[in-house]
Amino acid sequence: MVPFELELEIENNPLRISAEQLERFADVDGYTRYAIVAGDRRTVVYVNIESDQPLAYEDQDLFSPEELTAMAAAIRQYNRENQVVFAQFLLDF
Repeated sequence: MVPFELELEIENNPLRISAEQLERFADVDGYTRYAIVAGDRRTVVYVNIESDQPLAYEDQDLFSPEELTAMAAAIRQYNRENQVVFAQFLLDF
């Protein structure tokens, strides 16, 4: 998908990130994966489209919990402002 740029401020420190959605649908719990790049730090986070709790994985020690929470909030805000809606991916067999 197409990356987008976000500027955050965490404890009076600016942080510019590039976020790229990695799949089209949210999973059954409402999470969508995003690749995050901030300078030389890279990770992938799960962002819940309804909750403020991100679940980070891959190099979890590169970003603080405050940074991850701010990133998830900024991604949700970006999606709301751009009216991005994610259907949950449900398989019913």
